[in-house]
Amino acid sequence: MSVRDRHDDALHVLARENQTLLDTVLVGIVFVRERIMLRCNRRFEEIFGYAPNELDGRSTRVLYPDDEGFDYGGSPYGALAKGLTHQREQILARKDGSTFWCRLYGRAMDAAQPQLGSVWLFEDVSERKAEELAVRGLLLEQQAILDNASAGIVFLKDRVVQRCNRRFAEMLGYTPEELLQCGTRFMYPSDAAWREAAHVYPVLARGESHAREEPLLHRDGTQLWCRLTGRAVDRAHPELESVWLIEDVTEQRAAREDLELRVRERTAELAHTNQRLLAEMAEREQVENRVRHLANHDELTGLPNRRLLLDRLAQALALARRANEQLAVMFLDLDRFKTINDSLGHPVGDALLRGVAQRIVGIVREGDTVSRIGGDEFVILLPRIESETQAAFVAGKVMETLAQPLRLEGHELHVTASIGIALFPSDGETPETLLRNADSAMYHAKDAGRDNHQFFAAQMNVTAQQRLELENDLHHALQRAELFLHYQPRIDLARGRMVGVEALLRWLHPRRGVIHPGGFIALAEETGLIVRLGEWVLREVCRQILEWQRQGLPAFPVAVNLSPRQFGQRHIAERIGEILLETGVSSSLIELEITETSLMQHTEQTLGTLSRLHKMGLRLAIDDFGIGYSSLSYLKRFPVDQLKIDQSFVRDIGVDPTNAAIVAAIATLAHNLKLAVVAEGVETHEQLDAVRTAGCGQAQGFLFSRPVGAEHVPALALRRWSADAR
Repeated sequence: MSVRDRHDDALHVLARENQTLLDTVLVGIVFVRERIMLRCNRRFEEIFGYAPNELDGRSTRVLYPDDEGFDYGGSPYGALAKGLTHQREQILARKDGSTFWCRLYGRAMDAAQPQLGSVWLFEDVSERKAEELAVRGLLLEQQAILDNASAGIVFLKDRVVQRCNRRFAEMLGYTPEELLQCGTRFMYPSDAAWREAAHVYPVLARGESHAREEPLLHRDGTQLWCRLTGRAVDRAHPELESVWLIEDVTEQRAAREDLELRVRERTAELAHTNQRLLAEMAEREQVENRVRHLANHDELTGLPNRRLLLDRLAQALALARRANEQLAVMFLDLDRFKTINDSLGHPVGDALLRGVAQRIVGIVREGDTVSRIGGDEFVILLPRIESETQAAFVAGKVMETLAQPLRLEGHELHVTASIGIALFPSDGETPETLLRNADSAMYHAKDAGRDNHQFFAAQMNVTAQQRLELENDLHHALQRAELFLHYQPRIDLARGRMVGVEALLRWLHPRRGVIHPGGFIALAEETGLIVRLGEWVLREVCRQILEWQRQGLPAFPVAVNLSPRQFGQRHIAERIGEILLETGVSSSLIELEITETSLMQHTEQTLGTLSRLHKMGLRLAIDDFGIGYSSLSYLKRFPVDQLKIDQSFVRDIGVDPTNAAIVAAIATLAHNLKLAVVAEGVETHEQLDAVRTAGCGQAQGFLFSRPVGAEHVPALALRRWSADAR
């Protein structure tokens, strides 16, 4: 064989090996010269829907849906001639006319001789594009979850930040407040880059989303690569308002560049093809394992999620049936977690959930399952238990472990839990039934005072159903005009005259009759309806005050109770001011009663709220005083006008010297602080004599009058009580 023949054979072998490599990789590859496709791999033909060799020798125009896209596709050749790599994402067309999003990577085969042509890698990214569009649409509709998003989100109007989530601000080293109304120039490393970013608006005007990767500027001067995905809120004026999803892809970009480098190295070093392909397969397997893990585990705590819990519970039930064994399902809910989350922030709340998860996992057996199914709810699966005593022991250990203080980010947190327990087979034989019954038992533990565990009983489902019905009825009570107010007078003991009334809420239920606050206020507080009920009470009181004034009745203050949830609202003072302004009632005629326990929860925040209410001219009273263990230093700082002694001290004041001493001490404290003091729950003449002797200037209770309708108040206002209240 001649040298030339051997040379030709070697070239043929090299060509076959090269084609084998091309057909093995999972991305489309095409060699182009002067926009004519010389040769491509099978994956490229599959992406565009062509038969083998059908694209050889054809113009790249067939890949684009229109001339505009074709012209745009020719723009990178200047960069290729300089030896640069070009990449972009663009809508391309398949043979059947359908379009899809594709990512392109291009580079001249020889930078010194660009006329020899270029090589291009094509990757179908339609699914990722669809996912990005879905995410952006969801972010637009659900503003409430912006700060929970893992990606940065920013709304721009005329290239000025209107709002953003915390992730976006932190990504660039700022707080969200610092970025409000800021122009976007600060994000870019140069003026030229900032001006270049404006070129996306024609794309947004077509109603399309725009995605690109570019470097953004951190506050400290460093640059980070970000993926920006934007869409116009108004297609007619995309430059006026748009929403952008921004992800830090610095690491992903580095990984992608590393992948590109490895692709080039594999092309140049055919001898290492098999080894590199195996490495890619191993890397892909790791990603798939990670995806499978995320599908079955809670991202925050790493615990099994509801999906994996149900699978394990089904398997455990099957084993328990065959072995005739018991198992327990424990439903755990943290007590007052929302208070911690709202007052200290979500980062502290998340850290608390992780800490709780670690503690629970640390005390259960190896074969048990601890799952987080959402919020502050955990489920513990205990297979192969001998009796309910064993389940009760585990519940006790959990509560004992959680009782130990947690120190997180400078805060010492004390957390308790309410636990419901359902047993197989006595409380259910399916995963859904056991979970539902354990949940019912947990709510029973909540109703029993929290920080305890309860076993499921059939009556709980009845109670839960009744509770659900009552909650549904309460939602409609305002619209159906089922709520009304009664008023109880407050008496000046020295003058024997009424000096004010307290408004008391009642509910005329269509089936249960009149329900007093004890039957529904706790439910309203838990569901958040208390805010609407509280505003209704204040408006109704204002309306009634105006009616009494129209009747010529002398002015007197009306006391309105503020629930803990109402008082904890950030803008409660402003909301009350709006209602007073709307109704035209003087603030001096409204007296707000706030429980001592509510005042002592967040003292600095409480002081600020009380100060704003006091400056508005509202009278402030501490209700149920004496049971909340107030700090006297805070009591001195609170701008309150009145203390109302809890009726638990008044009830036995005539027979219990300790109660008499407590009431006298509170009265002395109130007088020294120049506060009025009211004894609540006075029902007998002996109690009246005792509270007067103790120094109480005012009293309220059944001895003077039960709560009555508004039509009876004028008579009470004109009545004069004698010293014995007869």
